[in-house]
Amino acid sequence: MKKLKEILHTPSSLVFTDQLIFSGSNFLLTFLLARKLSIPDFGLFSTLLLVTYLLVGIFNALIVQPFQISAAKGFSKRSLGFVFQTSLALIFIFALLMCAAKFLPIFSIDFFKANLPAIIIFVSAYLFQDFLRKILLATDMVKLVVLIDSLFLLVFPLIIFQTNFTLGKSLLIVGIINIISSIPGIFFCLRKAEFSLRNKDLLQYHFKEGKWLLSASIVQWSSSNFFTLVAGIYLGINALGALRLVQSFFGVINVILQTVENYYLPKTAQLYYQNKKEEKKTLLFQLSKGMMVVGILITFFFIFSEPLIMLLGGSKYQDYGFVIKLVAVLYFVILYSYPTRISIRVLEQNKAFFTGYCISFVFSLLSFHFLLKYGELYGAVGGLMINQILMIVYWKILLNKKQISVWA
Repeated sequence: MKKLKEILHTPSSLVFTDQLIFSGSNFLLTFLLARKLSIPDFGLFSTLLLVTYLLVGIFNALIVQPFQISAAKGFSKRSLGFVFQTSLALIFIFALLMCAAKFLPIFSIDFFKANLPAIIIFVSAYLFQDFLRKILLATDMVKLVVLIDSLFLLVFPLIIFQTNFTLGKSLLIVGIINIISSIPGIFFCLRKAEFSLRNKDLLQYHFKEGKWLLSASIVQWSSSNFFTLVAGIYLGINALGALRLVQSFFGVINVILQTVENYYLPKTAQLYYQNKKEEKKTLLFQLSKGMMVVGILITFFFIFSEPLIMLLGGSKYQDYGFVIKLVAVLYFVILYSYPTRISIRVLEQNKAFFTGYCISFVFSLLSFHFLLKYGELYGAVGGLMINQILMIVYWKILLNKKQISVWA
C-alpha cells in the first residue's frame, strides 16, 4: 500500500489522473449535452466549440507555448505576472470582437443575438480555465490542476437536474462552472506572480516566438478541419455524421496526447537546456511506454471497429465501421510523429513548425476535390494521413540537415 501511495503521488501519475478527470468530464459532457439538447442546438454548440478551439490555439501560440519554454529555462515571477495580465487583456479583446460581430450581417442569426452574454461567458471562461491549467502544469503545480478539474465536475448535477433545458442555459452553466473551477489557479497566480507594466522584453520574446506559432495554429486548425468540413458538402450529411462521430470518439486519444504537450514537452525542454543526458533517456523511456499503451488502445479500436461504431451511434451506423479503422491508422501515424514534433518545439524551430503545417494545408487545398470525389471517406481520412506524413518528413529532413537532436 505504501508503494502504491508513492506511485500515485508521483508527478507523472498525478498528470495521468488529471487527464482522466479532464478527458472523462469533457467526453461525458459532450454526450450529456447531445442527449439533453435538440439536434440543431447540439449542432450550434459543436460549431461554437470548434470556434473556441481556434481561439484556444491563438491563446496557446501567443501566451502559453512561449511561457512553457521560458519556464523550462527558469521560473520567473515577472513572466508569470506578464502572461496572467496578457491573458485577461486578450480575453477582453475577444469579448469586444464578439460584441462587434453581433452587428455584422454574417452573424445576424437569432441564436447569436439572443445568447450573446452566455456565449461571451462560455468562451471567456473556457479560455481562461484552459490557460490556467497549462500554465500551472508548466510550473509543476499538478495537484492544483487536479483540484481545478475536480471542481469542474460540479457541472454534471447542475445540468442533469435542469428542466426546460436550452442551449443558452447550458452555455451559461458551463461558463460559470469554469469560472468557479479557475479560482484556485487565480489565487496561485496572485500570490506567486510579480505584476508590472514594464514588460517590453517579455512582450518582444512572446511576439518573436509566438508569431510563427500563431500562424501555425491557424493553419493547423484549418488543416485539421478542412477535409471534415468539405466532406459534408461532397459526401452528404450521413458521411459527415459518421466521420464526426468517430473523431469525437478518438478524442480520448487526443487528450492522452495532450498530456505530452502539456507536461512532457516542458520537462523535455528543461532537461535539454540543463544538458541532463541520463534524465532525458529516462524521460524518453517513460514516454515510449506511454506511446505503447496508446498504440495498444488504438489497435483495440481497429480490431473491434464494427461493434464500437454500433455502440456509439446505433444500428444506423453499422455500415461505417471502416471509418474507425481508417482513423486508427491515421492515429498510428500521429503517434509515430510525436518524438519529432517534440524536438521541433523544444528546439524552438517555430518557423519550421509553421512551414510544416503550411505544406500540409496547401496539399489539402490542391487535393481535396480529387480525394473526396474518387475516394469519398477513404479520401477524406487519407488526406488527413498524408498531411501528417508530409509534416514528419519535412521536420525530419530539417533536423537531420541541421544535425540537431533533443534525444541524443
